[in-house]
Amino acid sequence: MTPNYPVIRMPKAQLSEPRQKLSLGELIKKLCQCIGLASLIMVMNYGDLLGGGADVRMHVPFKLTGIVAAQLMDVLLVGVLLFAILVPLSRTRIYPWVRLVVAVVMPPYLIWRMQTLMPEVMSDGLVPIILAVWAAVLLLLLFRFRRIYNWVIQAGDFVAIFFAFFALFSVVSLLWVARWVPGPYEKHASWNPVNATGQALPAREHPLVVWVIFDELSYNQVFEHRAHDLTLPHFDALKQMSTVFTNVQPVGYRTVKIVPSLLTGKVVDDYRFRFNNSFVVHEAGVPGWQPVRGSNSVFGDAQRAGWRTAVVGWYNPYCTIYGDAIDDCYWMNLDRIDGLMSQKDTFVKNTWSPLEQIVREIRAPAKADRRACNYDVKQRRSTDRDLQQHWTELLKTDQADFIFLHMSVPHSPNAWSRMNDDFTQFCNSSYLDNLALADRLLGQMLEILQSSPRWKDTTMIVEGDHGWRIDLWNWLPSWTDEDEEASRGVFDPRPAVIIHQAGQTQGQAVTAAWPLLNVHGVVEEVIHHQTPQY
Repeated sequence: MTPNYPVIRMPKAQLSEPRQKLSLGELIKKLCQCIGLASLIMVMNYGDLLGGGADVRMHVPFKLTGIVAAQLMDVLLVGVLLFAILVPLSRTRIYPWVRLVVAVVMPPYLIWRMQTLMPEVMSDGLVPIILAVWAAVLLLLLFRFRRIYNWVIQAGDFVAIFFAFFALFSVVSLLWVARWVPGPYEKHASWNPVNATGQALPAREHPLVVWVIFDELSYNQVFEHRAHDLTLPHFDALKQMSTVFTNVQPVGYRTVKIVPSLLTGKVVDDYRFRFNNSFVVHEAGVPGWQPVRGSNSVFGDAQRAGWRTAVVGWYNPYCTIYGDAIDDCYWMNLDRIDGLMSQKDTFVKNTWSPLEQIVREIRAPAKADRRACNYDVKQRRSTDRDLQQHWTELLKTDQADFIFLHMSVPHSPNAWSRMNDDFTQFCNSSYLDNLALADRLLGQMLEILQSSPRWKDTTMIVEGDHGWRIDLWNWLPSWTDEDEEASRGVFDPRPAVIIHQAGQTQGQAVTAAWPLLNVHGVVEEVIHHQTPQY
């Protein structure tokens, strides 16, 4: 006797139903749902621009119109592609299976796409587990609880309508950001560095302060537990004629709060960068929001004391926020926008690169991560070179009196290879490599400054804004075995601080706890011709 086995079939509607043409209203609904789903798929490329995009606007020097246009085009292209696939399938008998596949795959895929918001999910490999469990639940409902399964599918169709509202919100937000007009990223001094005959002017006879922030410069890594194969001769040389602070107490964790704290002398615990490019902060213990401008910062104090002010900086819009008290100013940040987009790239490239990356992520996730990391390195290399050109020119003119430099190293991504003693094109370097680059830049600064007759009257402050924040980097593809070994799995919050007073020839160390905010007081004392006491 032949055994009988139960046959389970996908529930389907009447044979005529799948073959019916969709009405115009149904087509519009389907298109809106597809656009909405596309906006969720692509949201990691533009999520920082939703709600006004203040954090992006604050750190990019150029208009975002091209970026916005590329992101809108990506959403449209993906939405139309989904529409072109699903609508013809909706007229076939296999459409119930198609809906099942979409219902199984899409939620885990969206979670996976948003991995940077949920690194713990990706690091623990939970997405495949989520996919397996979710698929098992849907199949169980399909074969055992068909009515509930139908409710779930209908609920998914209803939720897709809300996706369309999210897409509308995204479009409105992006178009709003496209209207934004950035502040200036450069400002030229009224004092001309060359005379009428084109010859360089002699060095200005005035005391000089050079305040350098190497972003993420760790005292622990530079001096206390330096890697045995890392040489930093210029930091060592500066240490021998400066005061080094071994127990600096940080003023914060994020550069965007630390720098205004240092420049104003007041601890900033929150900030707002408004659409008109004004910058307001909340100071610890002070109610309300306080506007920040150059006039109420150390730049204004320096100008009022008769000092010429100049800035070359990274990441923060110095010329926009503090420009009213800066004579010569330049800031730049060419780092990529989310989704492998850059303000300097063409519209076609900014449109194509994120779409290509999605395909790469599906086919070979590790290679896709490596490609994104390489792109980061490329953009940072451009930033580093651009800033170096401008601060070199500024120092060589020798006309400014108070110079503030904010360097993009040793902050990740790591764009230098100490093995090749050159910039790298690939995501294969470590924090130690970027420390070597920071030392190289410091050496170039010292060479220019020490060749000037003003060196004997020069105060030089070299510091980090915070320590090496390993928790921000140790889960990214750029994290190397060398990073792991150097960090020892411990976050040391102490930034390096080295202060060379004018005429100082002997090194000394301050081992007592010393708040980083004290640097502001040191600068104020120098520009008012007082001798700092530590």
